[in-house]
Amino acid sequence: MLIEDFNFGLNHFLGIGNLDEFKKYIKEKFNHDLKPWDFVITNDGVRDLAYCYNPYKGIERIDNIPEVSKIRIKDAKIFTPLDIYQKCAIYSLKEAPATLLTGRFGSGKTLLATAMALSLTKKKIFITRPPIGISSDYDIGFLPGSKDEKMLEWAGGFLSALNFLYRDVKGQNYDSIKTKLFFEKFEIIPLNMIQGVSILEDEVLIVDEVQLITREYMSMILSRMSEGSKLFLLGDLNQTYSTIAKQDSGLFRLQQLMPHEAISWVDLKNIYRNKLTELAIKLLE
Repeated sequence: MLIEDFNFGLNHFLGIGNLDEFKKYIKEKFNHDLKPWDFVITNDGVRDLAYCYNPYKGIERIDNIPEVSKIRIKDAKIFTPLDIYQKCAIYSLKEAPATLLTGRFGSGKTLLATAMALSLTKKKIFITRPPIGISSDYDIGFLPGSKDEKMLEWAGGFLSALNFLYRDVKGQNYDSIKTKLFFEKFEIIPLNMIQGVSILEDEVLIVDEVQLITREYMSMILSRMSEGSKLFLLGDLNQTYSTIAKQDSGLFRLQQLMPHEAISWVDLKNIYRNKLTELAIKLLE
């Protein structure tokens, strides 16, 4: 949960005070009992500040942590978060066993998850998503080729993220990223095959478009994770496009079950695409 008040200030806690004192302050100010992975966002008059109740570490001020302010990936561009919500997302992806990132299109979900996964592990990153389009009226039918070739067209968000991070670095171009680097960094798991998969220690699984996943599949995904692994879930309930009823969405049900110490939820607030996105959102309202 995000608790926002850019005016109330938390100067008393700049050095991070006692957890009980912090909880009392939040209860008095917001009538809210502090829960695991709650983020408190404020401003000290100069810059935005963010605190997190990490159930494994206690209260941490996170906006000034170096690893949160920059994501460094070998042989790639340095990624700098664009706002305080993205900083919260980076902290969550780094610290929590699992993270749910929500937000409208263009808020940076896939880019943040990809950048953090690349910085956290040297192993291949497992990725999956439901191969469901907006409407069956536009299906192009059977796709020839290998499993990876079939699934690559469904993994366009990850390809775009790699292109953003690696293009023009050490001679990388779109073609080399698509044909070689993508398969060096990612292992695609078709969603129908995830039942037999175990994600082990130091491995990362990213699941995109989770608003299109049923409760049964969401349960299956959560059960694949081993101790020391990372799960990143990315989605937006506003983008179901009538392909699944809201009440049947695994994302909707998961949100109802939170908070939980094993998973953090960060909702990204800002969109970083051009002004046409404003019209795109209005068309769905």
